[in-house]
Amino acid sequence: MGASAVDVVDAADLDREARADWARFRAARPELASPYFDLRYVLAASQVAPGAGVAVIRQDGEIAGFFPFQRRGGLIQPLAAPLTDYHGLISRLGADIDLPEVVAALGARRFRYSGLVPSGAVHGAGRAAMVADLSAGFDGWLAQRRAAGHGDFLRDKARRRRQLETKHGQLAFSLERRSGEVLELVLALKSRQMRRTGQHDVFSAPWTQDLLRRLTASTEADFGLRFAVLRAGERIVAAELGLISGDSYHLWFPIYDPEYAKFSPGALMTLASLEALAELGVRRVDFGPEGEDYKKFFADPAGEVVEGEVRVGPRPLGGLADAALDAAPPLLRRVATRLDRRLDRITACEPQMVPRMGQTLKSVALIGRRPRKFPAGASLGLAALGPTAE
Repeated sequence: MGASAVDVVDAADLDREARADWARFRAARPELASPYFDLRYVLAASQVAPGAGVAVIRQDGEIAGFFPFQRRGGLIQPLAAPLTDYHGLISRLGADIDLPEVVAALGARRFRYSGLVPSGAVHGAGRAAMVADLSAGFDGWLAQRRAAGHGDFLRDKARRRRQLETKHGQLAFSLERRSGEVLELVLALKSRQMRRTGQHDVFSAPWTQDLLRRLTASTEADFGLRFAVLRAGERIVAAELGLISGDSYHLWFPIYDPEYAKFSPGALMTLASLEALAELGVRRVDFGPEGEDYKKFFADPAGEVVEGEVRVGPRPLGGLADAALDAAPPLLRRVATRLDRRLDRITACEPQMVPRMGQTLKSVALIGRRPRKFPAGASLGLAALGPTAE
């Protein structure tokens, strides 16, 4: 491989040829089917995320790949972190691109990632991406889940659905293109939960809300936010924001009413969502990386994403710190990892130093506290289905 030439452009300035290359690279690599790799998502995120840019990587004069990112001083993060669950190089099939070389060319000392889709050699902890395959339709998916030994789970959800309708009225499900009511409800409940559990409220940063609103405003039939809503009678008992791109869908931000937890409203909403998405022609529904036990009932491992970092340049003191941490007791390493993740989130949301320092000090003070237990439906991300899915 020859050295790569790296130029940084605004996503909106990519010309027709570059956009065609982007689409061709993505189409040739099934692991890039996630909506986060859709150029339309990158364009929306680049309009609002501070420090946004796209690295255009050329080899032998030809575009070999693209790398969307946001800059925070000497740190490079995935574009629109911490909202973007999956990230990485959008590159030509078989391209040999050295990620540390790209990070160095961007003038950065460090690139931190939590859901990197591997392209070449990367370092970090790998986790399986959990995907529901709807290519045979919803009935085909049901048959596959039963064959995989999850028939008891499906029967239990049917029983809970009947109980919920008996006690609280007929269930109604909708998958909507626009719903200001649901968007505001999700934002409010997610923010409240993050503050209560000592996490940094990612929606306190105006740009994160702006991104969701831009995705809601999309008029394209095969792209943008969708709103899954489950009602019992007139009351919303579960809702979720999801992101669609062609025949791929990513479950993103769910909530459910804790008063209805015993009826598994989150799981019922997900079952209804899968059926509706299959009718729309969606073939792949992504539940995010493995970790929560409930995902095995809906999805199977499909590829791997990696959490880790790329560092460039000399760092003798940092190297000593890494060595000391590697030799530390497991509990200390877990605390350090937890703090790293919190700081990544704060840095992503707060590009200005003063508010970032204030939030960092607050987070350090809270790191040793045991978070209060709240219903999983109020949590950030897909953990909402946890207890209700079993």
